[in-house]
Amino acid sequence: MEIILQTFGNVPDEARLEIQDIMEECYRRLSPHGLEIVDVLLFKDSARMEAHAAKEQDAVGVQSYGFEANFVAMHEAWTGIPRILVCHERLQKLSPILAKAVLRHEVAHSVLHGSPEYYIFSTPRALLEAMQKHGLPRIFATNILYLTSIGVKDYEATKLLLDHRFVEDQTAYSLYVSKTDKEDLEAWSLSKGDPKKELLCLVGRFKDIACLTATASQQGWESLEESPAGKELEYFPADVRKRLFRVSWSLREMDSYDTFTKVESAVDLIVNRLMEPLLGDSADLR
Repeated sequence: MEIILQTFGNVPDEARLEIQDIMEECYRRLSPHGLEIVDVLLFKDSARMEAHAAKEQDAVGVQSYGFEANFVAMHEAWTGIPRILVCHERLQKLSPILAKAVLRHEVAHSVLHGSPEYYIFSTPRALLEAMQKHGLPRIFATNILYLTSIGVKDYEATKLLLDHRFVEDQTAYSLYVSKTDKEDLEAWSLSKGDPKKELLCLVGRFKDIACLTATASQQGWESLEESPAGKELEYFPADVRKRLFRVSWSLREMDSYDTFTKVESAVDLIVNRLMEPLLGDSADLR
C-alpha cells in the first residue's frame, strides 16, 4: 500500500520521516487488509489543521460538531480515500510511546473505517422515539449519535491494535484519553441542573473510556470500577457513574457485531440507562 504524505507549514524532515515509518510499520503488522492508499496530512500547528478540516467538511457538506478541537490526530474518509490528519505541534508534546500510540490508533481507524459509510449513521429508532417523547431538537440526537459512534469506533480500533500485540502503547493511550481534565470538570459543573447538558457530558465520557474498556482483558479488570476510570470519573454521582460504566462495559459483549450494529446497540443502552433516568419518568435500566 502507499502512504501519500503532505505537509502544511514548516515541519522538520526527520519528524515527517519518523511519522511515516511508524505508520508503515503499523500497516505491515495489521496486514492483511484491503487498503491500497492512505492520505496523511501533517500540519505544523493546530490552527492549520482545524482550518483545513473545517474547509474540507464544508466542501463535502459535512456538519462540524466541534468535539474535535483538541485532537492530536484524526481520521476521516469523506472522499472515499482514508485520510489521517496529524498536528505536529501537539504530537511533539507527547511522550514517545503516546505519540506512537496516537499514530497507530489513526492507522487502525483507516483499516477498519476507511470508507464514507462509517461516518454516516442512521438515527436508531429508540433515540428518535426518545427525542419525540421529550421534545428535544434534532441536533441533540445528532450529537448523541456522533459521540456514541466515535466511542464505538475507538473501541474497535483499540481492540484491533491489542489483537496485533500493540499492548503497551495502546494501554498508555487508553489511560491518556480517559483522564479527566479541567474542561471535563467545568462542563459538568455548568451542566448541573440541565439534564440535556448532563447527558451530553456523560456520552462524551463514554467516548473517552471506550478505549479503556477494550484494554480490560489485558489489565485483568473485571469492571470499569476497578480501572483508573473509577477514580477519574468520581466527580459524577455514584449512581450515574455506575450506569455509564455499565453502558461502556457492554461493548465487550458486542465483539461479534459489525460497527453499525454496535452503534445502534450502544445508542439503545444510552437511551435506556442514561437518557431516561435523566430526562424521563421511566427508569428502565435494562
